[in-house]
Amino acid sequence: MPRKSAKAAAASTEAPARRSSRIAALPKEPEAEPEPPRAKRAAKAPKDSPKSGSKRRGRPAKNEAKTSPAKAKSGRGRKRKAEEDAEEEPETKVTKEEEEEEEEAPEEMGDEEEHEEKVELTFEIVERLVRRPEDLEEQAAADIKAFKDKLLRMFEDYMADHDQQYLIELDANKPAANLFKETVMKLNTFVLRRAAVPIRLQSQEEDEIPEDIETEELMRTLAGNSMVAPRYRWRRSKWARACPVELQKGNVVNGKPEYAVGFLDKIYVMSGPEQMELFLKNPRPYLISPQPRPPCKLCVTGPPLSGKTTVAFLLAQKFNARVLDVNVLIRPRMEAHKAKQVELHKQEALESAIATVQAKIREKEEMMGEESDDAPEPEGTAQPSDATAISEADPPTEGEAAPEEEPKGDDQKEEDGDTTTKEDDTATVAESTIAPSQHPTETTATGATGITAATTKAPTEPAMEVDISHPEVKAFVDAAIREAENQTYSLAPEAYIEVLEEAIQEVNKELKKKNLNGPVAGGWVVDNFPQTREHFTLLIERGLAPDEVVNMKDSSENGMFLLKRWYKMNREEVDEKARLRKEEEDREKAKVLEEARMQEEKQKEEEAGEEKKSDEEAAAARAEGGVDDLDEDDFLDGEEEDQEHVGPLDDPLPPEGPETQQFKDQRNDYEREWPSVQALLTGTINLEPIQVEVEARSEEEMFKDAQMSVDQPFTYRPWEYTSIDVDEEDEDAEADGDEEEMEEEEDEEVAKNKKKQFGDTKHFCPVSYKENYVLWPGNPEVAAKYREKVYYFNNADTRDLFLSEPLTFVAKRKPFEPPPVRLLILGPRGSGKSVHGRFLAEKLGVFHIDFKERLQELVIAKTKKKVGPENEEEEEEPESDPEEEGAEDKDGEAEGGEGEKEKKKTEEENPEDQEEEVELTELEENIKGNLMEEEVLSINTLDNIVPDWWMREPFKNTGFVLEGFPRTAEEAQYLAERGFYTDAALILTVEDSDIVDRLLPPKLDKWRKKRDRRVARKERRKAKKLKEKEAAMNKRRQELMAEIAERKAERAAERAANRDSDESDHSDDDMEDEEEEDDIEGLLAEEFDDEEEEEEDEEELEDDAQERLKNEISEMYDDDTGKLSTVQETLEEILIPRIELNAGRKPHIVRFTLEQNMKPIVDYRESLFEKVYPVKESVAKKMLQIGYKHPSRFGKWCPVKLQQGDCIQPMQGPGFPSYPAIYRQHIYYLSSIQAREQFTMHPLKYLKQASPKPVVPIRMAIIGPPKSGKTSLANRFVSEYGMLRLSIGEAVRFVLSHQPKTELAKQLNAHMRKGLTVPDELSVLALEIVMLDMKTNTRGFVLDGFPVTKQQVDLMTEHSIIPVVVLELKVDSRELMLRGMKDRQSPDRVLPLHDSAQILAIRIAAWQKEITAVREWYKEQHRNWVSVDGERSKWWVWNQAAEEGKRSVRKIQTYLQRITDGKAASIHDMCVTPKEFLSRLGDFGQYCPVSLAKDGALVDCSVNPTQEFAAEFRGRYYKMEKKERLEQFLAHPEQYVPPLAPRQLPSYDMLPRRRTQMEIKSMFPMQIELQGYCPVTYLDGKLRYEAIVPGNPELIVEYRQKIYCFESEDKLQKFLRYPEKYYNLKLPHKLPPKKDPLLVTSLPMLGYMEQTISSAITKSLTAVGCFKPKFPFLTPSRSALLYLAYHLKAYNPKSSEYVRKKYKRKLEQFEQQCELIRYLGSNMSDRFRNPEERPIDFDHKMIEFLNLQGREPIVTLLA
Repeated sequence: MPRKSAKAAAASTEAPARRSSRIAALPKEPEAEPEPPRAKRAAKAPKDSPKSGSKRRGRPAKNEAKTSPAKAKSGRGRKRKAEEDAEEEPETKVTKEEEEEEEEAPEEMGDEEEHEEKVELTFEIVERLVRRPEDLEEQAAADIKAFKDKLLRMFEDYMADHDQQYLIELDANKPAANLFKETVMKLNTFVLRRAAVPIRLQSQEEDEIPEDIETEELMRTLAGNSMVAPRYRWRRSKWARACPVELQKGNVVNGKPEYAVGFLDKIYVMSGPEQMELFLKNPRPYLISPQPRPPCKLCVTGPPLSGKTTVAFLLAQKFNARVLDVNVLIRPRMEAHKAKQVELHKQEALESAIATVQAKIREKEEMMGEESDDAPEPEGTAQPSDATAISEADPPTEGEAAPEEEPKGDDQKEEDGDTTTKEDDTATVAESTIAPSQHPTETTATGATGITAATTKAPTEPAMEVDISHPEVKAFVDAAIREAENQTYSLAPEAYIEVLEEAIQEVNKELKKKNLNGPVAGGWVVDNFPQTREHFTLLIERGLAPDEVVNMKDSSENGMFLLKRWYKMNREEVDEKARLRKEEEDREKAKVLEEARMQEEKQKEEEAGEEKKSDEEAAAARAEGGVDDLDEDDFLDGEEEDQEHVGPLDDPLPPEGPETQQFKDQRNDYEREWPSVQALLTGTINLEPIQVEVEARSEEEMFKDAQMSVDQPFTYRPWEYTSIDVDEEDEDAEADGDEEEMEEEEDEEVAKNKKKQFGDTKHFCPVSYKENYVLWPGNPEVAAKYREKVYYFNNADTRDLFLSEPLTFVAKRKPFEPPPVRLLILGPRGSGKSVHGRFLAEKLGVFHIDFKERLQELVIAKTKKKVGPENEEEEEEPESDPEEEGAEDKDGEAEGGEGEKEKKKTEEENPEDQEEEVELTELEENIKGNLMEEEVLSINTLDNIVPDWWMREPFKNTGFVLEGFPRTAEEAQYLAERGFYTDAALILTVEDSDIVDRLLPPKLDKWRKKRDRRVARKERRKAKKLKEKEAAMNKRRQELMAEIAERKAERAAERAANRDSDESDHSDDDMEDEEEEDDIEGLLAEEFDDEEEEEEDEEELEDDAQERLKNEISEMYDDDTGKLSTVQETLEEILIPRIELNAGRKPHIVRFTLEQNMKPIVDYRESLFEKVYPVKESVAKKMLQIGYKHPSRFGKWCPVKLQQGDCIQPMQGPGFPSYPAIYRQHIYYLSSIQAREQFTMHPLKYLKQASPKPVVPIRMAIIGPPKSGKTSLANRFVSEYGMLRLSIGEAVRFVLSHQPKTELAKQLNAHMRKGLTVPDELSVLALEIVMLDMKTNTRGFVLDGFPVTKQQVDLMTEHSIIPVVVLELKVDSRELMLRGMKDRQSPDRVLPLHDSAQILAIRIAAWQKEITAVREWYKEQHRNWVSVDGERSKWWVWNQAAEEGKRSVRKIQTYLQRITDGKAASIHDMCVTPKEFLSRLGDFGQYCPVSLAKDGALVDCSVNPTQEFAAEFRGRYYKMEKKERLEQFLAHPEQYVPPLAPRQLPSYDMLPRRRTQMEIKSMFPMQIELQGYCPVTYLDGKLRYEAIVPGNPELIVEYRQKIYCFESEDKLQKFLRYPEKYYNLKLPHKLPPKKDPLLVTSLPMLGYMEQTISSAITKSLTAVGCFKPKFPFLTPSRSALLYLAYHLKAYNPKSSEYVRKKYKRKLEQFEQQCELIRYLGSNMSDRFRNPEERPIDFDHKMIEFLNLQGREPIVTLLA
């Protein structure tokens, strides 16, 4: 009964009449009154309301579920007691019910009022209507005072110790809404991860999803419910449909659709309202590792020897479970049952034995009585009767074996033990135990008939007593016990289930002990149980059904695999039995054969009939018998050999026979029982057993299969990409609405792929990448989905392989690394493929492969030269003509004679010495044919060449640029079929004119060389022929001369014979001789004129050759471009990207274009597989709010800008759009569209950088004179970085407008109403209040023109308002006045202002007067003063100011980051005041700890007033000597500070201190140690006499209350560093004489000059000699004297710096004037030159030279 509330109690006192009327009506209406209101309220409340469910339905059910039996009992008792009380006091009961009704009625009214519109009252109205006591001024003041006195100090100390970057300071005078916005604004600067909240995916308004829906369809339906945004559906979890809450408890329960929840972008389905309530309250306990994990409720079954126990133990080890062997668990019960049965047998046998013995005794007595009555036998001893003998011989029970049966051996027991059915065992036990106890007389009658007869005739007198001690009874009982122990007993199936249930409960208790919040069920594996349908039925009824059943399956033919395994384990025993059986069969067979042989011999002996032939026949018979025996033995041996060689030795087959029947029967029993068990599992609990194949598999493989099957329900499962997925994507695209914004020219498929959620390999096939390391573009029609990511595959086989083992082909811990760059470079001949290919390969660090050159390499070993038309043209023609060589050979042969002929004959007969023709292989012939005649390369040839570049090292992991392949469409198709894809194909396009211009000159040069060789060859041939002609003519001339001589001789003989003839005839003969001599030349000319040279071919002209070559090149270009176009089309079909380049331009331009086109492939290659999805800012915000995606570690920082060095967080909020993008599970905010594009192209580049440092606002003060541009610069900071611009006027106005009731506002009004200026004190207070604005803490502030006086600086410092950078704009007064005049004349001015020239001049003068103190203070105290030239352009000034602001932010960020990480940080430019620095000095004061630790040197760093080498570590400041020491300290600070510091700083008394002469005088009578000699010089000089040097009285140090004097400043500093080394020295007895001082003025002139100005005069004279001055119109000597005077004054060390600078300028001017003579002398000429012909400065220098006439330089200062 609920407790009465105050409102119900009030209602009960106001309406007694109504209550009494209801009491009177109580007996008539037994139903409770409050039911209708409750029903009405329940009807009003929504079903899924967590409030109503938890208060009214959920919590009572939860409490009832948690009630223990004892509490339930006590609760029932209380209920009965309450009912009795209700019967005794009915009035009270009804009253309470009425009170409940009355209480609920106002609640209903309150619910209705909640829907009414609420009117919010303003603060002023509430303040006027309500006045609380604590709001009274006196009480408020007292509360504030108490807070300040008791808590404020504690809070301030806590805030001081807290990390300042996580300290948020707010102005409590602002409204609560503003405070909340400012707090959120500050929190947005941090990288905070929102708490993810589960979301219900199925509401009451939506259509209910049936519970019997398929899991796949359920996941698809839920994925589209309550989507965050289009294309971002809820993903499937590892739990799939299993309830995470129940699974965490150890139960696998499928969830219901109405309890589906979305959490962290995944779907979880609960099984009920209680589970959903627990999950919604805190889902993390149910999702953290190791969940989801199978509860491990397993049963492992299978045929004998299938490895059930091994797999069960391996699974238990994997899942940390326990193996439950039912045979072991049931053993105690089985032994108890057996003992009980044996005891029962014993009792029954005892009763039967006693009765039997008693009967025997009675019968014996009766027989003895009859014999005594008749006559005693002659023998002295009585023989036992037949009945007695029979009773002793017969067994006492039916179960005992017959005497003639042999006992079964162990082998027979082993064979029959398992095959005996349980029914037979039960029947045996019943027959042997129950029958004797119920019918002992019948048993006795059946066992011993004689005894029964004797018993019927026994006398009525009592027989003697027989007990267990009787020997016959004892023997009878022992035999019965032995028989009972040898029998087999079985238990009912319920007993097995009970034992298993007890073991499972024990396992659950252990689980609960290990982890109270962990699973309460599971963790067991049942080995080889259950085996029957009855066992499984009882398991299901008891609620012990396993989650999975693992069945070991032998798929071999007739179970031969397990039979071999059984035979291998029992081979010796089986072989022995088979051998014995075979021997017995052989003996029987031999016996039959022997009988047949004997009979045959007998028949032969009878047929012979003759005695004389008996010996021969007997011998023949014996011979035949021997042959038969031999044949029989051979037959037997053959059979044995056949038996021995059945199957291989490693896997033998068992012999056929009864020896294997026992195992076969066991296997058949299991196979006969298993189908019914499987049908029961599938039909009753919808459980499909896990089939594990055992044939030819190892234990690890079987375990792996079983484990994967058990884990499979709780792992991500891929599915085939179907039309349903396509429809879902189309729906998302329509809902997204981005399709309209896409360009019309863009391909629809490309547009879809931009936002498609690809997997780890993007659109490439993951199987090809993992197996072959190749980027094979997948086919969109052959796709699959895994974890809501799409994967494309090249064919269905690879997709099936991925579906079977997805984890093998997805990235696990880090993204996939892309393969090396592989490129194709194609183009017509002459396009520059080789040049650009080699350049690209060298730049990328990959191999360059020329396909044609590779073909040449494969055949050049046998061809000994390059083959192909181009190479044949390049071969130089032989210098000599073959005909000439042949002619020469002939001449040689003619000259050589027979020796040469024999040699040539020998060479012809021995062809072995000549070069043999090499035979080419089929591959080489194909390659040669391709090179010679462009024969198509076969597939076999390509397989021998191309795959190595993709599959073998060093190409596989290095990459390559392949030139000139593929050349045809078939070769391109070959690449696609083999999966040899490249990143891109570079197509070099050129015009035919470009090709002609490139290829024609070298070809023309070759033609010219050939032409020249041909001409030379022709000339040689012509000269040779001419030579041959002359030789022939000479030979012919000699022949003709010989003929003429012969004729002359003949005529002379004739004339001698005819001498007596007439004289006239002699003269005629002489004339004939002369004519013949003249005719010889004519004959030779006529004879050799016919042998004119044959007309040679007309030589081709150069123009014709050029035209022919152009035509050839054009034809070649057309052929190449045609082939290239087909190759391009094929490349486009096989999805190899193509990059076309215009190769007709200059090489460096082509290379630049090539590099630009290769950037996406090379520069962004690391992110080749990465995918970034841009989203809207609203979508990103929603995703982060519900936890669908997580914020990145960059928060709102832009990763691109951050890598570029930006240290200021981008602005956020209205008017400052951001461009978020999703990468994996995180959202990144980019500052611009260009930044998002850069991030999309290469996200890994920007994710490798360190996380952003803390957000540090810019704190800057811009000061300067009026009109210097302070306000413009401050406004630029406001617009660029969102900072807050602060001026004193704005601060005062803010306080007056927003906080008018504060005390500060009242004081400000009091001064302003009197017409007074606001005091600096109030101005700084107003400024402090304005600086509480959150914008100043997140973005920063810029003080515009403040502070300008030292008093304002002091007030700001007092209130801790310290700008990090004080920027002074330095502008000249004239420029300021000019700017003021321009402002007054500006057309934009409307109202007159007080900025006249006089006022502006006064303001400038006031500024100059006050600013000096401010400047000096900031330079001295904070060292943050920066001067900027304000007269330069506004862009230059802005860049300088922004850089100073960023520099300060970077230093502070670095400081905060290092301090947060516990490291040392530099405090340079941290605005640390000297006072604060001294107050926080570490243990080493201002001494360098690094020098002390490393060198033991005491380096006092106080001489350096800056903090350039100072650092902070563990809240203390340390100062270092120099930059190297600072870097060492920052790297390892703990090594130089206590407690790890090797040396400690001595105490203050033990430190050396430098003293002045005045301090030394005050220390009188202390004397200088070592009589004033320098200790450092003495010790460093190895204590020699020459090293005793007196010190300088001005260089004095005090150490250990002793005073030391030093020779120089370096010696003093050395002593300060190592005082221990030099302080304790002693001088020798002999000291050098003291040197009395000698006045320089007392020396003669030369000595004085030597001691004072000798070095200066020497340097001056040297300068005069080097320069050789000659002043215009002065003598050289006078010029030298003037130069010497200027030089002495310019470098006088005793003059002031100003005077030296003055004379240095005069010296430079004098040198320039002296140079005029040289210049004019070198540029003047004898003739007159026009002005335009002269040098530019000639006239100017001439005028200057002439003006120097009569003017002599003056060396005085006044000049």
